[in-house]
Amino acid sequence: MKIKLSHYLITASALGIAFLCGSCGRGDSDTTTIKVAGSDTMLQVGLSWGAAYKKATPGVAVSVAGEGSSTGFVALIDDTADLSHSSRAIKPSEAKAIKDKRGEEAVEHIVGYDGIAVFVHKDNPVKSISLPKLKEIWAEGGTIANWNEIGGSDAKIQRAGRANNSGTYGFFQKAVLGKGVEFKPKTAGMAGSSAVVEFCSTTPSAIGYSGMSYINDHVGALSISADEDSEAFAPTIKNVKNKSYPIARPLYIYTVGEPEGAVKEYLDWIKGEAGQAVVAEQGFVPYK
Repeated sequence: MKIKLSHYLITASALGIAFLCGSCGRGDSDTTTIKVAGSDTMLQVGLSWGAAYKKATPGVAVSVAGEGSSTGFVALIDDTADLSHSSRAIKPSEAKAIKDKRGEEAVEHIVGYDGIAVFVHKDNPVKSISLPKLKEIWAEGGTIANWNEIGGSDAKIQRAGRANNSGTYGFFQKAVLGKGVEFKPKTAGMAGSSAVVEFCSTTPSAIGYSGMSYINDHVGALSISADEDSEAFAPTIKNVKNKSYPIARPLYIYTVGEPEGAVKEYLDWIKGEAGQAVVAEQGFVPYK
């Protein structure tokens, strides 16, 4: 399985070559351009969509940036992006800001599904864990602080999370910690998914979370059970699709109002056979 590049490197590459364009319209080379901002989790699939669409539709280029779901909504509010990738649903405050500033409602489009993997060092003897125990590791006031408390070695657990502008951060907080429950103090907030995986692959006592498409041969990913008495399931496409993996979510694209013109054609392509094939190739689950 391929190793994901740093989201900074990917973004820089995307912004330095053919994907970098102005706002949606006609450029100097008579190319229609579509600007996309938002989710780091969806950055790689977004770049792959853009590359495949460029080949299929040479007159259209797609610029993709992935710095976190919240940044995509800011870009829609400020009219600096045509589409926003998001690994979480839009917040009421963001929807209101879009309506107030742009005069139209934000429109939600589900384009796939993702499982949140819990990463550890590949030599960690712990191979599975329950949601209640994950909460005890991650939640403020949680009691689990050493791997030997859950069958591992005698080592302090080092938590690597995502920055709070990340949709993955928000989803994991809600799904694992519970609504209104904060993360433990001193939980490292990594800038991107690749940074989480890199930390877990090089730190024997680490634990982290991010999209399952970032799983590679250099890091371990725990199987997860809903409770202590239930079977644990690995973060795989099959288990997300059949809903046995307990930490899964939709992947979204948001537009301001119903999309039109080149943006609509691109979104229709993403939802179609070719675009959904890219979803599967990138380790996500097609939306239908």
